[in-house]
Amino acid sequence: MKKRITISRKGKKIILGICLAGIVLLSVGLFAYIRIVDTNTLGRGISINGLDVSRLTVEEAGQKILATFQEREVVFVEDGEEVYHTTLAELGYSLEENSLNEQLETLKAEREKEKRILSVRENYELKLQVQENEEQQKTLLTSDKFGNKERTPSVDAAIQYDQDAGKFTLISEVQGNQIDEARLQAYVKQTLQTVFQEDPLGGDITLTMGTEVYQQPAATSDGEEMQVRLTNLNTLLNNYRNAAVTYTFGSTEETLDSSTVASWIKIGEDSVSIDEEAAKAYIQNLAASYNTIYVPRTFHTSYGNDVTIENNEYGFQIDQEGELAQLLEDLKSGTAVRRDPVYSISGMQRNGKDDLAGSYIEVSLDNQHLWLYKDGALVTETDIISGAPGEDTETYRGAWPIAYKASPFTLSSDVYGYEVEVQYWMPFVYGQGLHDASWQSNFGGNSYRTGSGSHGCINLPADQAAVIYNAIDGGYPIIIY
Repeated sequence: MKKRITISRKGKKIILGICLAGIVLLSVGLFAYIRIVDTNTLGRGISINGLDVSRLTVEEAGQKILATFQEREVVFVEDGEEVYHTTLAELGYSLEENSLNEQLETLKAEREKEKRILSVRENYELKLQVQENEEQQKTLLTSDKFGNKERTPSVDAAIQYDQDAGKFTLISEVQGNQIDEARLQAYVKQTLQTVFQEDPLGGDITLTMGTEVYQQPAATSDGEEMQVRLTNLNTLLNNYRNAAVTYTFGSTEETLDSSTVASWIKIGEDSVSIDEEAAKAYIQNLAASYNTIYVPRTFHTSYGNDVTIENNEYGFQIDQEGELAQLLEDLKSGTAVRRDPVYSISGMQRNGKDDLAGSYIEVSLDNQHLWLYKDGALVTETDIISGAPGEDTETYRGAWPIAYKASPFTLSSDVYGYEVEVQYWMPFVYGQGLHDASWQSNFGGNSYRTGSGSHGCINLPADQAAVIYNAIDGGYPIIIY
């Protein structure tokens, strides 16, 4: 049998006193500990942006935050596989330490004022200022870091002529997977900025790589520039196929038809143009057929015979360079154009290759006679006196336009020492011209050989000079043989 132990009333009091003393000591110690922790650290049950920093001093908490941020791993995933990994520190990212410590000091001071006995877990969101070293990032994020994967370049959209369709078509671009370092760096920077705003102190960061980091095609099929270019090419091609130019030479016409133009079309892979050499050859042939100036002229005289005029400075000359430029513009229009050729020199009128068309002044020096025709009808004819025989006085033979007309006009010459007024002056070349000559007593015959000859001008009776003067304008052709 066990012996029963009994405690006296006095003993019980002693035990109770000891227990109470122990509780008091524990309480005092606990309060002292809490006071020390809350005074020297950020306190109990505290997190910064989700990171536990309980019982850490401002300096310790700051270092933990800094280290946690920089040690975060950044994992690059492409096509579902990890292709590269690094850390924020290696990428050149860090937190601004002074700002962080200031915020921690402020937080610590605020929490000290609260004098908490019981700890309640709280999370504080601080504005962490992220610093980045762009040069370090550029050095790290290079395409060779992702070199284990087979990569293909992007292919631009292109315009191509479809022989079967007879028009230009658009070939779509092909997206490759070659890394564009600038796009990669921009993508990383933008993505991390979002991460830093949402969860700056979280775990690993996964960056999924796709077209946003690849080299892009320089031209895309849906791009406005490409669409406009395609439309312009097909429009120009159709215009060339439909174009025609009819050249007018008075009542005579020469037509450059659409089938001929079509034979000149040069189609490249993404271009269309006119074969300028073929166009030049056409214009050269046109000029050879219809130029009438600076070539010997066959002239049918009023006597019924033909003479050859060598000094032919009257007529039409096609400006071949100017005509080529105008022709190329006409062909671009895609319309049927009707016009004169572009001339560098123009006569008064023409009917096909006939640049006189029945309107001209004819002078026979041998017969000392002049005829004026207009629109095929004889207006007047008269005897004349031309230049006296001799190298310096003989009237020039050839074909010219009347330069202008003036009434009255003073003729003068320092060489021959005269100054005389005439009523009708119509010059044609080198100071020679038609005019009235009141000092002449008769006209025609051989008087020009026997002292009455001029210094090159063609002298006319006053009434005939008036008729001719009033019937013509500047540019009227004169043929002298």
